[in-house]
Amino acid sequence: MKRLSLVALALAGATGAQAEIIKIPEQSGFSGHVMAGAQYLGYESNFYKGPDTDNNLHNGLTNSPDNNTMARPILGGDVRYTFAETRTQVFLGNMIQDAVRFDYAQQLGVRQQIGDRGIVGIGYVFSLQDAETWEDPYQVGNRTESDVESDGARFSWDQIWGTRFNASYTYRDIDLDNEQSGLSQGLSADEMTLLDRNGQSHRYNVSYDWVVAPGHVLRPELVYTRADLDGKAVSYDRTRFQVTYGYNSERWSLATNAFYGQTQYDEVNPIFGTDADSDQFGIGSSFFWHNLFGVNHLSGMVLAHYIQSSADSIAFYDAYAGSLSLGVMYRF
Repeated sequence: MKRLSLVALALAGATGAQAEIIKIPEQSGFSGHVMAGAQYLGYESNFYKGPDTDNNLHNGLTNSPDNNTMARPILGGDVRYTFAETRTQVFLGNMIQDAVRFDYAQQLGVRQQIGDRGIVGIGYVFSLQDAETWEDPYQVGNRTESDVESDGARFSWDQIWGTRFNASYTYRDIDLDNEQSGLSQGLSADEMTLLDRNGQSHRYNVSYDWVVAPGHVLRPELVYTRADLDGKAVSYDRTRFQVTYGYNSERWSLATNAFYGQTQYDEVNPIFGTDADSDQFGIGSSFFWHNLFGVNHLSGMVLAHYIQSSADSIAFYDAYAGSLSLGVMYRF
């Protein structure tokens, strides 16, 4: 489904500045973090409806979408419990090492240390609340909103065979409450089927943690996504290369990300007579000042991100998201 998956980054707010894999603690007990703050967000998308978007009109089928802005609170975190004797860890939430890699799905899962062969994990992937889109994004006039449910499973293997290589596979099932794409354009039933955004997605990640120097980590990562949707004109292959740089010291931490990707669709969009192939790029930074106000484990945070998706031939599919967030995070 061609939603602004990139908007999810700005909506969620980045958490954490740790680029390396979180190791399983040597002692049993709880660990994790909670965060709270405020965010200013600007975005453009004809396929994403923000919670504060009152305008249900688009800017014309031949034009890029209108700009929307909002201010909103942000809350997040993750909780983990470790069974040190068996090297097992159960977790709930958005883990730090996922967040700094532009991945904001919530998870309920378990991780297991297997000697020196690495850490394997399995989890149920879900969203805290359904995303919102339009029943018929191409409707000229007032559009009706529709919820999008997305959940699935993730399998991961970190520090593969004792190396610094990591890999994961994520499956998601995508279901719209009411899919009506193209109805307002007088398409035939077969043409509307080409725009059906229900279906499944498969994402594969491969990365490497390169410790450049003490406290400095560089993580190159290759991400391939296959969206196998009911509509062939909205099914796609997306390849993305991204790099995360992380620095951590006793006083402050920083995580900076950059990525570039390309999306190729299976068939021509019947409304525009061409495909919606696009290029994406993004950059973001998360800065944390530790021991805020002299409180141990409390950090102040400043987060800034910008992401853009530009379609080769269809301006209607262009999208961007930019955000600035301020808040605090407490680790335990």
